[in-house]
Amino acid sequence: MATKKKSGASKLAVWVIVGLLVFGMIGFGAAGINGTQRSLGKVGDKTVSISSYSNALQSEMAQFQEQIGRAITPQEMQAIGLDQRALNRVISTRALDQLVTDLGLSSGDARVREQVVEIPAFQGLDGEFDREAYAEVLQRNNLKEADFETSLREDSARRILQEAVLTGVTAPQAYAKVLVGYLAETRDFSWARLTQDILVSAVPEPSEEDLVAYHSENPAEFTTLAAKSISYIWLTPAMLADAIEIEERDLRAAYEARSDEFIQLPSRLVERVIFPTQEMAENAMAAITDQTTTFEEVVENRGLTLQDVDLGDMTEEELGEAGPVVFSLQQPGVTGPAQTDLGPAVFRVNAILDGNVQSFDAVRAQLKLDVALDRAVSQIADIAEQVDDLLAGGATLEDVAEETDLQLASVNWHVQSEGDISDYEEFQTAAAAVTADDFPALKSLSDNGIFALRLDGQLPAELQPLASVRDAAVESWTAQHVQQQLLAMAERIAPQVSLDAPLASFGLTENLQDDMNRSDSVDGTPPALVMTAFETELGRAAVLGADDGVIIVIPRAIHVADFEDPQVQSLQKILGNRIDSTLARDVFEAFSNAARGAVDVEINPTALRSVNNSLLGGG
Repeated sequence: MATKKKSGASKLAVWVIVGLLVFGMIGFGAAGINGTQRSLGKVGDKTVSISSYSNALQSEMAQFQEQIGRAITPQEMQAIGLDQRALNRVISTRALDQLVTDLGLSSGDARVREQVVEIPAFQGLDGEFDREAYAEVLQRNNLKEADFETSLREDSARRILQEAVLTGVTAPQAYAKVLVGYLAETRDFSWARLTQDILVSAVPEPSEEDLVAYHSENPAEFTTLAAKSISYIWLTPAMLADAIEIEERDLRAAYEARSDEFIQLPSRLVERVIFPTQEMAENAMAAITDQTTTFEEVVENRGLTLQDVDLGDMTEEELGEAGPVVFSLQQPGVTGPAQTDLGPAVFRVNAILDGNVQSFDAVRAQLKLDVALDRAVSQIADIAEQVDDLLAGGATLEDVAEETDLQLASVNWHVQSEGDISDYEEFQTAAAAVTADDFPALKSLSDNGIFALRLDGQLPAELQPLASVRDAAVESWTAQHVQQQLLAMAERIAPQVSLDAPLASFGLTENLQDDMNRSDSVDGTPPALVMTAFETELGRAAVLGADDGVIIVIPRAIHVADFEDPQVQSLQKILGNRIDSTLARDVFEAFSNAARGAVDVEINPTALRSVNNSLLGGG
């Protein structure tokens, strides 16, 4: 029988799986969280270990946190149902293990041994399997060798089953071809925007009855948002910076400390080939100059690669004796030979980088502000301790503002509030959560500022009377009236537009868009413009609204996907692979659910609560 050489990916998969088996048990071990409880229950004849559930739960948590970009609390985790999802995953896995056993599938001792000896944690300093290290690692994690090797054996057998189930699971090529044909199709279309200046008649002034009706029919537009009346104190480094005096010597010291930022000398991106003798270097340079060879060939003849000879970004001083020779080039090229500490060399300059030297006087204002802000941060850290003590002692925000540099202010805050402290995400979060029962507590801002807030009251959403929003009502009524007139005009023009009667023939400014894909967009137009062009019959016009008028669009040509195009072929291959992967995942999920439904599942709720209490701090 032919054998297949194991790929690096296979080895990595082994290490990942085995690593999860070993280190997922740290802190729980084979004896469980209390030294006696070993499992959560059974699936068929298979035990559901605490460690497997712990590992699955941590995996679900890590994946979810990566998706949302922040850590979640144990309470959030359970509210979302991650613990139940992890338990279901473990149960499905053990149901497959039971099926594997029932089918008589197994992985041999040789395969298990091969997996064990490949794990780095079990290897000695010489890179070979160390029997003592193996025993020590398992003992340290409260694992028995037999249990660990059984887990490896089950994983291997389960993979055999999975491969057998998924063999030949592929979607018809026609399916991917149809999707690619849809995605790769392009269109040419024209469009024109109708705006107020195209209207012949002047826009009338709204009557009182018009305004009353508009105000009544559009209450949301004139209703204030529900808000919280909040008092707060705050202090940021910028508030203190202007009053902080900075001595000249401190500015000079800051400039020196940041010299790499302000003093950037001219440099070159350089490659260098060293030669044993001056003659060899001269011959190589002459051959390059005569164009009988190339720099790359010289490098290759020296038994080197371009990566070996790449010096990177070098200043004239860093190049030593060769500096003047290299920097004499006024444009990229090859020069030399030039002497170096390692012998004569030929240099190639790939780019010339101009320096950027900013004098002390040029950056003085920036330095003063930066130093002042740094000192302000330190001052705020000291002030924060005093504020903490005052608030803990029952001081009000007003008291704190009188005794410290913190400034007292108030805001009617809602979710759309902007400006001042409302521009800080930390304040937005605190304002959204604050209740009347909360005492002011000191919190930090992203720029190292501090604040504390207090809820003074709730302001319900309120419909503003017409008298107080009359100007806004006039503006909105007028805009609506203009839009209605433009829409009526567009609907009169659109049926007359065709390939023989383009938009320009109606006195409109016609914009041409060619070879547009479904995912493309046109700057300054609604996102629906391109999709409308694809959904409209060739040679017929369609109308859609826009923020500043109405748009008429007409498709002029349809270009079907070119399946001979390498990019389209690549797209078809990528999409086909994704479809096959999705189909395989769905098939195996259905197979796993069937296997799970064929066995008895017994989970000890008391043990599960105990594990959740340990892992989540409750449950």
